[in-house]
Amino acid sequence: MSSSMYESRDRLSSQWARIGGGFSVAPAAEPVDVERLVAESAQAAAQDHRLFFVSATWIGVHHHLVNARRLGRELETLSGLASAAAGAMLSVANLVGQTPRLEAAMRNCTPLAEPRPLFDRIERNAVLRDAARDESHPAFVRWGLWNTDVTLKTDAVRPVRWILAHCPELRVRALLGAGLDAEIVRAVLDEPRTIAAIARATGATYASAHEAAARLEARGILDAPATGRGVALSPLIRSWLEVFPGALMPA
Repeated sequence: MSSSMYESRDRLSSQWARIGGGFSVAPAAEPVDVERLVAESAQAAAQDHRLFFVSATWIGVHHHLVNARRLGRELETLSGLASAAAGAMLSVANLVGQTPRLEAAMRNCTPLAEPRPLFDRIERNAVLRDAARDESHPAFVRWGLWNTDVTLKTDAVRPVRWILAHCPELRVRALLGAGLDAEIVRAVLDEPRTIAAIARATGATYASAHEAAARLEARGILDAPATGRGVALSPLIRSWLEVFPGALMPA
């Protein structure tokens, strides 16, 4: 493994450690983009058995903290082995999570046309390669990949209370759900925004952004600013979030 690959693996491991994934490295100091981390982990999965299964287990246990729409956009950027590995990762995750949200995200993944072992070390060993082909688990076969076992790492994944205590950037998701509502709150943290600007920032359609903003305004989470243009975070909600240091950090 090259030095750059080691550096990439260490970076990914430290990001997972920050959000409660079991790696014996110092946790990342900066907020983690969960969906980008999943996509980047899929790119590195063939070289790292533990990275694959810790990632898959974390997603399965904490899928409510994963924005499936944003994840889909990240997965669209992958191709080849990385895309197939992402599909397998979500398939394994859904053995735990059993949620249609993960199935929806899988639609952005593509199986390999020519099957091969998921892990490079198996690909390099003819005996192990044949065994993987003959005894592969269905969660991998679906994606044109071979691997015999599903090694869930549930003992290496922190509970949600730990995550919320250590990852303030995920608290808005815990309160509002990991969807467009939380994305809109993030989009208006610094200043009021028009619905069109919110749609651009979140990648949502104008109609979806308008509907979600209206829903948040009806719940008292957003306010119409004094300028009369756009929407802003309610001062009361902001004061509540500021009780928790870092809760307003951008994800």
